[in-house]
Amino acid sequence: MKWVPVGLVALMAMMMGLALAADIGPRTDVAAIRSALHHSNPTAVVNQSGVHVVGNYALLGWYDPKARALGSSWIVFKRIAGERWKQTSIGGGAFQASDLVQFGVPISIAEQLCPARAPSKVYWCD
Repeated sequence: MKWVPVGLVALMAMMMGLALAADIGPRTDVAAIRSALHHSNPTAVVNQSGVHVVGNYALLGWYDPKARALGSSWIVFKRIAGERWKQTSIGGGAFQASDLVQFGVPISIAEQLCPARAPSKVYWCD
């Protein structure tokens, strides 16, 4: 049996559009967020950061492989009721947890959605 390095497999999967995302949160919430993205943009793909759900807020990184300019964007969702979620904002590129506060996310939740990076302890979303 031949062994293929994990990095090579991950690279091939990304090139083929397969999801190797690191989803965080309850499965039903993650599924609802992914469904909301697909409903609003059927060609959108969740990026490698996946869907992060903390309490009543979620952060999703995505890109559209059919777009002319490939780049990653972010969507912040807020739970309306049960498994119903509403998109509250969208942005592109990297941003900090403090930026999520401007979208109405409590700082304690924003810091969980965007973990701190050592040694700076700045909460970056990527």
